[in-house]
Amino acid sequence: MSVLAFSGFGVRYGAHTALVDLDLAVEAGEIVALIGETGSGKSSAALAALGLLPRGTHTQGRVERNGRLAMIFQDPQAALNPLQTIGAQVAEAVRIHQPLSGAAALTAAARLLAETGLDPARVPPSRYPHELSGGQRQRVCIAMALACQPDLLVADEPTSALDAATQAQVMALLVDLVRGRGMALLLITHDLLLARGVADRIALLQGGRLKESGPLPQVLEQPATRALLAHVSHMAIRNPATTPAAATPVLEVRGLTHGYGSHKVLDGIDLTVTAGEIVGLVGGSGEGKSTLLRLVLGLEQPQQGVALVQGIDLLHARGTALRAARRQVQAVFQDPGGSLDPRWPVWRSVAEPLHLLDERLSAAERRDRAIAALARVNLPADTADRLPNQFSGGQRQRIALARALVIEPALVVLDEATSALDAAVRAGILDLLAALADDGLALLFVTHDQAMIAGLADRVFSLKQGRLHLQPHDTPRAQ
Repeated sequence: MSVLAFSGFGVRYGAHTALVDLDLAVEAGEIVALIGETGSGKSSAALAALGLLPRGTHTQGRVERNGRLAMIFQDPQAALNPLQTIGAQVAEAVRIHQPLSGAAALTAAARLLAETGLDPARVPPSRYPHELSGGQRQRVCIAMALACQPDLLVADEPTSALDAATQAQVMALLVDLVRGRGMALLLITHDLLLARGVADRIALLQGGRLKESGPLPQVLEQPATRALLAHVSHMAIRNPATTPAAATPVLEVRGLTHGYGSHKVLDGIDLTVTAGEIVGLVGGSGEGKSTLLRLVLGLEQPQQGVALVQGIDLLHARGTALRAARRQVQAVFQDPGGSLDPRWPVWRSVAEPLHLLDERLSAAERRDRAIAALARVNLPADTADRLPNQFSGGQRQRIALARALVIEPALVVLDEATSALDAAVRAGILDLLAALADDGLALLFVTHDQAMIAGLADRVFSLKQGRLHLQPHDTPRAQ
């Protein structure tokens, strides 16, 4: 019996059509991977499965549900209440579905957290979300989803922001839980390799339509799926004639040390990035990669050391010097959805950094520059007037990249900027980043994807136990 079935189902946001005539069923005990390009309608299908489509969305056709459904969202940090302990949040989900006292619910919550791999001796239920790594937060969300004893789990990109080791652990956990409890799993993902490793059946969406579907391994021989698989190993090609010159660094980090309480995250970091250079930074979750980026951007005060952009310390510059320095560095954060104002049309968010320019631009000029920046990241002009919640996670990531580029900075720092992109779109973004570096842009790229950054960067560093280690690396310039 199907626990979930779409019949001729369509979704439209205003004039934008996200899904057209979707026919798809998920059987009890089955793992179905719904894959496709960014913006192909995967997340709309996931939200429709649970009746969570935004107000005002136009639908047609039917969605039939048999049994209890639960969802694991793409961004666990946004799905958790920062003011409540993880035990209290799981207990709240338990009490919604079971008539238990507060104490009994907390006991059940602790049991669920332990089942998802959060050993109470190491990660007690009394911790808050900000005290956990990304992988641990995702395990909390899985525990909350299990609280209703679902017949179907809908997982929307549940591992896109995790490093490779943690991604494997979380997916192994999900598969074990699904098989052990006899649940079904609808896995929404852009990662064809991930889908191939865990799914019983794959369904491919293109342009909101179901293009191909079938069991593994036969579906991998179908044309569209095979073409998507070809993008997975794409390597961006750099121009050997644009080797970075030995000049004054765009970014210079000296003796940077930082920590939280008694925990030292960074211990004497030295790093330079010159014009036209791509420097990669890899490491496990919780090793301090994002902390280093915040210090580079002047968003936190280091305990020791200094980070200079074009020779200027952002933390101590004032007035005209600070304004000039701010123009030289922009960022693409790990969660672009959280950095976009939900009430602003996209063009206004993209144009936001233009206030740093010395020249005053009219609203029409700001909008034109924003549309041009969106075009650089392969988003059409009609994107400009839509709101962020009308886009997939991957599309929002490209919007954030357009915002970083609109002011023509000397340095862009990227925190997992390709983690939510499908293989085809990621290939285009990597080619774009390579071309930008060839034109002189400096890039500091934090990522969990070691294979990807090895094919793109001039130098790759690993961050472990607070220290940088230069990895042996053959750059594309030698090709």
